[in-house]
This record gives sequence, structure tokens and C-alpha cells, in this order.
Amino acid sequence: MNRKVSRVLVLAGVLALSASALADGKKLAEQQVPKPVLNTVKAVYPKAADVKYEEKVKHGQIVYEIEFKDNGVEREIVYSADGKVLKAELED
Repeated sequence: MNRKVSRVLVLAGVLALSASALADGKKLAEQQVPKPVLNTVKAVYPKAADVKYEEKVKHGQIVYEIEFKDNGVEREIVYSADGKVLKAELED
């Protein structure tokens, strides 16, 4: 019985760590980002530079946070998997 309890606790711990890691974000290569997201970014910001891609979970939904520079302005935009903008921020 103690073995079963130990296994359940270990499994619960692993699952909790996995969930928190994804909530914090997972860095992605461009090839790992859904095509609708890439198409939107490239269409709206064709001169984007220093682009960084991250996958996160927000409110139970997987989203894609894209950070980049556009004409000297730093932008951070969160997209749904189908390429819709969920949140946009810019810094001078």
C-alpha cells in the first residue's frame, strides 16, 4: 500500500512540475510555431527582427507569445493558434 501512495505522490509531483513549466513558457524554434501565427506576424510585421517565440498556457488555452523589434520598437504580441491577436504590448 505504501508503494502505491508513493507512486501516486511522485506522479502528482511530476505532473505539477510539467504544468508549471508550460505555464511559464516553452521557447520554440520558428518551425514549431503554427503556420497561421507565422503568416500573421510576417504579413503585419515584414521587417520584424530579433524574433523570439514562446508557447504558454493562459486560462487553459495554448497561446504563442512573439517578441520582436519592429522599426526600433520592441513588441510583444500574444496569438491564438489560429493567428488571432489576443494581446499586444509595445515598449519605446
